[in-house]
Order: sequence, then structure tokens, then C-alpha cells
Amino acid sequence: MGFGILLFGYALYLNTIVPVYTIPVSAVVMAFGLRKLKVWNNGFLGAWRVNFAVALWGFCAAGLAVAIVCGVTIPETLSAAVTAGLCLLVMLFHFYLGSGMISLTQEVGLPYLKSRVFFFRTVTCIYWLLYAVLNLDLGEKLDPVVARLFVPMAVVGFVAALIGLAVLFSCYTDIGMPDEKDPPEKKGLFSRKKEKQTEEEPKDE
Repeated sequence: MGFGILLFGYALYLNTIVPVYTIPVSAVVMAFGLRKLKVWNNGFLGAWRVNFAVALWGFCAAGLAVAIVCGVTIPETLSAAVTAGLCLLVMLFHFYLGSGMISLTQEVGLPYLKSRVFFFRTVTCIYWLLYAVLNLDLGEKLDPVVARLFVPMAVVGFVAALIGLAVLFSCYTDIGMPDEKDPPEKKGLFSRKKEKQTEEEPKDE
């Protein structure tokens, strides 16, 4: 099922200390889950497309980080711009991922899950936007401020990733999917809960 693979790949976002190394790997894993989900709900199409950009940019950023560790001289402005760009792409991915999940929860009739997804999308987008800004060269005067915010931002990012895992796990457990071998004529998912409610409705005699 798509959400199972997506959940596994998203777990890599728990690495908030040096995420530049795990983000591209996470994008590759999640691509397999999104490939399945976009067939059943068009809301995931945006996340599927942005995820490819995250993977490509992520591997470039990871390669640049490895080069810096190996002693290769890289302009700080270039390094900061690449990292900030990656963070903005990840923010955009979370926006589309959250939007797809909101569309899905509306379709299957799970309003309580929709509110959780909306909270998850808001928190993670704000986090990655701030992370992108803090990776830019803001001047020497602001360097001490950025240094003090490193640990709090890592903690917030870890919490945001946990929220994402919780929401994805809820989607995995609460939303059912028909046999994936037979794609639906009309794209969309069917909830086990919705089917149960339909069965319990009194039949007209």
C-alpha cells in the first residue's frame, strides 16, 4: 500500500541534525509510495512531481556537503544557497503532500483526520521555511543568533517529523484501499470506515 512505503521513507526526516544527507534517500523511497497513491487520488500528483525535484536537488546538495567535508573549497554563499533551495523544495513538497492528504480525507469522509493533516502541513511548512532562511548568509551580526537557534530548530524539526509520522500512520490504518491490481475507473480511495457505514444503513423495503 502506498501509505506504508510513504511512512517508511518519511521516517528519514527524523534526522534533523544533518538532513541534507537523508532527504534525497527519503525522496527516492517515498517516490514508490506516491506512485501508487497518485493513481487513486489526483491530490498526490503535485507531491509526486515536487518529490523528483527534491531527490535531484538533494543529491546535489549531499554531494556538495561531502566535498566540503573532504576539504574542497566551496564558496559559503553557494553552499548556503544550495541548502536553502533544498529546504524550500522540501517545504513545497510538504505543502502538496498535505494538500493531497486533505483531499483524500475529504473524499473518504474522515474530518477528524483532515484537521490533523492541516495542522501537520502548517507546522512543517513554517519549519522548513525558517530552516531555509537560517541557512542563508544573513551577515556576521546575525551569526550568533543563528547559532543559538540551531538546537531549538533541530528539536522543532524532530517534533514536526514525529507529527508527520503520526498523521501518515493514521492514514495507513484508517484508510483502506481496494485491490491495486485493478485501477479504479474513477480515481479515488475508498475508506473501510465509509464502507462499514454504508453497510449499516437501513435498506428500503
